[in-house]
Amino acid sequence: MDRAGHWEGDTGSDLFFTSDARSSVVREVREESGAAARAGETHPCGALRRLVCLEEITIALLTATSEDAVAKVILDLGAAALGASAAVVAMVEGDEFVILDAKGMPDEVLAQWRRHARSASTPIAMAVQRRAPVFIETEAEWAATCPDAARATVGPRGPRIALPLLVGDRVLGGMGFSFPPSVRFTDEDRALAVTLGRQCALALDRARLFDAERKARAELARVAQRIDRLQHTTAALAAATTPLEVARAVVVDARAALTADRAVLAIPTPDGQRLVVLEHEGAASWTSRTPSQPFPVDANSPLALTFRTGERLRLSSRAAIEARFPAASGEGVVTPGSLLCHPLVARGRTIGVLLFGWGAEGALDADGASIAEELVHRSAVALDRAMLHAAFEHENRTLTAFIAACPVAAMILDTDGTVRVWNPAAERMFGWSAAETVGRFLPITEKPHETEAFLARVAQGEVLSDIEVERKHKLGHSIDMSLYSAPVVHGDGSVQCLSICMDIGDRKQAEAELRRAYEIARDADRRKDEFLALLGHELRNPLSPILTALYLMRLKGRTDGLERERDVIERQVQHLVSLVDDLLDVSRIMRGKIQLSTRPIEIARVFSQAIEIASPLFEQKRHELRVDVPAEGLVVEVDETRMAQVLANLLTNAARYTDAGGHIAVAARREGDEVVVTVRDDGSGIPSEMLPVIFDLFVQGARGADRAGGGLGLGLGLVRSLVKLHGGAVSARSEGPGRGSEFEVRLPALSPRRASSPDLPAPVSPRLSKVRRVLVVDDNRDAAQMLAEVLTSHGHEVVVAHDGPQALALAATFRPEIGILDIGLPVMDGYELALELRTAYGERITLVAVTGYGQEHDKRRAFEAGFSRHYVKPVAADALLSEVFP
Repeated sequence: MDRAGHWEGDTGSDLFFTSDARSSVVREVREESGAAARAGETHPCGALRRLVCLEEITIALLTATSEDAVAKVILDLGAAALGASAAVVAMVEGDEFVILDAKGMPDEVLAQWRRHARSASTPIAMAVQRRAPVFIETEAEWAATCPDAARATVGPRGPRIALPLLVGDRVLGGMGFSFPPSVRFTDEDRALAVTLGRQCALALDRARLFDAERKARAELARVAQRIDRLQHTTAALAAATTPLEVARAVVVDARAALTADRAVLAIPTPDGQRLVVLEHEGAASWTSRTPSQPFPVDANSPLALTFRTGERLRLSSRAAIEARFPAASGEGVVTPGSLLCHPLVARGRTIGVLLFGWGAEGALDADGASIAEELVHRSAVALDRAMLHAAFEHENRTLTAFIAACPVAAMILDTDGTVRVWNPAAERMFGWSAAETVGRFLPITEKPHETEAFLARVAQGEVLSDIEVERKHKLGHSIDMSLYSAPVVHGDGSVQCLSICMDIGDRKQAEAELRRAYEIARDADRRKDEFLALLGHELRNPLSPILTALYLMRLKGRTDGLERERDVIERQVQHLVSLVDDLLDVSRIMRGKIQLSTRPIEIARVFSQAIEIASPLFEQKRHELRVDVPAEGLVVEVDETRMAQVLANLLTNAARYTDAGGHIAVAARREGDEVVVTVRDDGSGIPSEMLPVIFDLFVQGARGADRAGGGLGLGLGLVRSLVKLHGGAVSARSEGPGRGSEFEVRLPALSPRRASSPDLPAPVSPRLSKVRRVLVVDDNRDAAQMLAEVLTSHGHEVVVAHDGPQALALAATFRPEIGILDIGLPVMDGYELALELRTAYGERITLVAVTGYGQEHDKRRAFEAGFSRHYVKPVAADALLSEVFP
């Protein structure tokens, strides 16, 4: 047949028909083939029939774009082309065959073989294993090909054709055809079957490609839709500036993106103990909370549970939801079929909870869960940003209101110096209005680099306090101010500077006046020190020759009947010396210029010195002194000289205010961590109104004419001051006038083992002093002359000078071994004279200061000038002789 549909002879040639002719021939061939097949005969035009069928199958396969469509072509046209009575198509899935479609097979057989192993004893399995067609016509071939087929229910075991579906090295599956028992396969049948297998395999592979393309397109559409939904939601979240706007965008757009029936967003209350629904959208569900109904975080609900645990909650069935939350199945409550509850986490904190609900069970697939994860993340970021913004706005409003109401100049600056807030007080202080300053660099400074340095320190978190700076007024004049600057750290991490400025012009002026007053007071204090030093010097100078004269009188053994008078003079001089010492000591203590030299010592040793000092008064008034002080065991850390002065003042005070022949008792004991010393007398007593002020300066008790020998009222004040310097306390008690009095001193106690031994002088054999050449220099001629006579009476060679130049001139010829010098000399003071003598004679001369200047700095200066010893006038002649002339 030619291209126009005419026969040309060779039936094996390619056949081409016009459309109409081909259809007609196909119909005829089918009808004749079907009749022949039913009669069990071979059609004389079999080759033509096969070619026509193959062409029809090819055309049908070209239009089949799915596996099901290809299977239908195989079952309908393929089986017809081969003349099969039944057919089946099975696809490979892993190690199994899965029947894709079948025709003409009993239902029970299909049920048994719907899914079976690739290793099963079936013709299709054998064809796939061999990768070649399997043709079975007889029982013998059945036994050879499928030896286990007898044990399997595979339907009638008539002739079979099994074809593997192969594309290259890939196995797609297999197909099988069943035939009536009488059929035998010709070579043409076998060739047609092989060709059909190849065609069908290619068609199935192409259908799979079509299916993959469809799925890819669908996936691309889903991705595009997801991106579109995410972009829409992201845009809505980006536009939201408040937590409520964010919540609205989330529940509306996110719900739409997930096709959820309901969405709820809840946030914690400031105390973190309750949750409040910020926004909700969609159909009513079992979570019926509204924004006006906060609920506790320990409630049995998905929102509360998710907030507490911080973990995602996903339930896909009503049964699971009702089992987890029994309240979900209550009367009148609609239970969702699926539920997803996500914590909203930002910067490590759970700031809210987002819930989605669906009416259908299993509504959320993997793709939806992925979208939900992304939406939750973006929602958390947006909500956190909105909360920070809201907090920032609240802080800013609060801070602005505070600054506006602040009575002192206050401002807020960016770290680059730009003014953001400028309060009315700043306008009044600097003259610039807020309109002139806000948005500009700080105008009040003439040193921008200084301001920038301050702001840099504040930006690093430093607080600047009480920084005194000078700033300018709008009119040009300077303003002295105290600056306080601190960082203001906002929730978004940005930093601004809060500065508070105080005008300290008045304070600076007051400070200047105070400095001037201080200088005046210090000058007055210096002058007072000089006056007291001069006073002490001038008071002591006349006492020195008096005591020296008395010493000479005794030394000469004069018996003119004036011994009593000499004793009176000596006692009164000693009393005057004591008054001068007390006056100067009180002055030094009040000015904090006294220094203690303390060491551990037994209180008994201090008492022995005090009793020795006070004994002349006791002897004079014939008092009986009873002492109850342990020789050891009561150790205190004191300045021995000063504490002896304290106890001596208490003893002399008791002796002075006790009538002649009175009784005075001293005692010491330990109480806890203290040593307690008491001095008790049976004297005149102390009126009750005097007890509170008895230790004040210049306070004295009333005395009669027979007790007119009292002091200046300094002794007890000096006692209290010295005891306090030692860390102790002193008190007085009395039952009233005529009932005596008791004074008590308490001092911190030390361990007895810590007492130090007194430095005792080495014993010296009694002998006459070696004759020395002595230079005496004093502008008080009587004092110089009396001292010279004392020294001469002991065999020493003495020359006397009354000023420095005279002394140097005498020394040049006399070459003294010892120089006894006053300090307050005319022309050249004693310090200068000592330096000259030390320079001229070096260590060959011993220099001794005998002066009315007795303060500590006087002693230090004397030693620095080269003096070996320093004595304060009046000095006892025997003490001077024993120490300077051993």
